[in-house]
Amino acid sequence: MFAQDSRKEHSEKQRMLNSNSLRKLDMQDLMVFNAVYEQSSVSGVSEALCVSQSTVSYCLKKLRTCFKDELFINTRTGMRPTFKAEGMYDHVRSILQSINLCHAGAGSPMPRPGDRSLHPADA
Repeated sequence: MFAQDSRKEHSEKQRMLNSNSLRKLDMQDLMVFNAVYEQSSVSGVSEALCVSQSTVSYCLKKLRTCFKDELFINTRTGMRPTFKAEGMYDHVRSILQSINLCHAGAGSPMPRPGDRSLHPADA
């Protein structure tokens, strides 16, 4: 019983990973999601990311289509995240942090296990 449930869950994850809408998301979409979540304002996000409000709206549309959820509801006090957006936020933030760490370390090669590093004093 558990094996069947596990296979079903794995199959569902694979289907989502292979979906065209998920493949069309990019870093800007994730940055917009993160910024709207934190700032609750499309105009504020537009300013902070130096993009037009229509670009922010387009990114939100792509995200909504991909995740089949409104993600953010426009209210008098700003954009309020849905339950799904609440659940996604930590993951999206973690993805962006990981990408930033990769970029920061891109200029210097990562040592491999067993590699000996040379120090000027050793030469």
